[in-house]
Amino acid sequence: MRVSFDPKLDGFAFDNSFTNKVQIAGIPITETLGRCGGMAFAALDYWHHMVRIPVEPALPGDGIPLAEYIYDRLITSIVNNWPMFFHFMRTPDHPTWLNGIGVARATREEQYPKLKTLLEQGLPQPIGLVQSRDVGGFARDHQVVAYGYEEDGDSSRVFIWDNRYPGAEGVLEFTSVYDPGNRFVHQDNGQEWRGFFVENYSPQLPWYLANGKLLSDQGDARIYVIYAGAKFWITSPDEFDRLGLRWSEVLELKDGSLNYISTIPGDRAVLREIDDAPVSVTYGGKGFHIPDPDTLFRLGFTWNDVRVVPAGGFSALDKAPRDLALLKEETAAAVYVVEHGELRHVPDPETFAARGFRWDRIGVVPDGGLADIPVGPPLPPSHPTAWSERPGGHLVTRDLDRVDYQVEAGARPDDEVEFVIRLGDGITWRKEIVLQADDGEWTIAAHDDVRSDANGLYRYQLANGGLRLRKAKAFGVMTDVLELGDLARLPVGARVTFTWVRD
Repeated sequence: MRVSFDPKLDGFAFDNSFTNKVQIAGIPITETLGRCGGMAFAALDYWHHMVRIPVEPALPGDGIPLAEYIYDRLITSIVNNWPMFFHFMRTPDHPTWLNGIGVARATREEQYPKLKTLLEQGLPQPIGLVQSRDVGGFARDHQVVAYGYEEDGDSSRVFIWDNRYPGAEGVLEFTSVYDPGNRFVHQDNGQEWRGFFVENYSPQLPWYLANGKLLSDQGDARIYVIYAGAKFWITSPDEFDRLGLRWSEVLELKDGSLNYISTIPGDRAVLREIDDAPVSVTYGGKGFHIPDPDTLFRLGFTWNDVRVVPAGGFSALDKAPRDLALLKEETAAAVYVVEHGELRHVPDPETFAARGFRWDRIGVVPDGGLADIPVGPPLPPSHPTAWSERPGGHLVTRDLDRVDYQVEAGARPDDEVEFVIRLGDGITWRKEIVLQADDGEWTIAAHDDVRSDANGLYRYQLANGGLRLRKAKAFGVMTDVLELGDLARLPVGARVTFTWVRD
């Protein structure tokens, strides 16, 4: 699955070839290369605020607000995540008594499940990629945006935007379960990483994109006002005054700075031109006409949300919403995603979730607002692949125990499913699986010399059924450590064997 972050649309068009001149008290100390964390954080800032990322492909020079902002976000990314970088530096790849489970297992058993949970909520995430083993090697570490994942048997893949490669999808691949002989995370560019972690990140809006900012390049007389992350050219002093703006608030920027601000406003911008009465709301770069005040209010806006822009301000709007825009009409239930300029119906909530969409990013437009957009075929129904649809795999509990499972179709009569619990080598403390159904629950358990146990459910019990994996902890208290649903997706007559291989 992938969330609605697309490197071609949401990543910067220039590569990460910045040079940073480090100074102390104005004295040059050294130069460093790259602002990877700043580019990752800044791109996510634009995504979260639903404003357009600039399409300028040239690297912004020092003194241009975007370049300075990326540098500031680089510093924030390092300050906020230095403890985890340092922890990975000082921790061996493999488990040790003194340093715990090691970087390779921490990546697979702690950080990757955390990343999947966040991605399944439709949220792209910055992740730290680690090669270093000491502070001196920190420059070899890297920061990217993760926006999807997939699993295939023993292999897992994470899809990333690597800011060294504009517009390209990158892939990290690694064994789903810790393998002492294959600990590294492999990137499709040939690099190997000791591991990765989900970074500490909070979105913010770049200061130069605040609504009402008045900006001008030093060598250009034109003045622009910023609304919804876009620049609107104020065509004359008279228009400037009629818009009620203040000359004292105009900021002169380094020449070329305005090239890095989009001309197309972000989502939920409610606009009207100064000499024209119609009001529009923008989604995916396209304006949708709001016919009357009642519709404006029903869509969740007020008159205070309406921004008055210079004459001709609507001319920059796209004729069609861009790809990945989510749209629906006010009183209709159907939700559409735009792909290649066409509306494609999302058939059900399961498909919506499987595509990594978020309900809070659906653009609701007035009835009839989608009539001029071509309609393509609906999306094929899909849902996230459940554990029960795979022939087997590996589960990690909240206590970081490992439980392997195997699904054998046709091992029992068609109207039954059998569940088996087994203990792996060296496991002795009591383990349980509670089989839950609407009409009762049953427990299978293994401990000490009782190495396995089994029981089953009838197929009619699976729809609302579930499993609770439990283990004995301090003083023998049984504690839930993992819950599993989706039992109805198990194949007919299945036998499901759970083997507790690490405690």
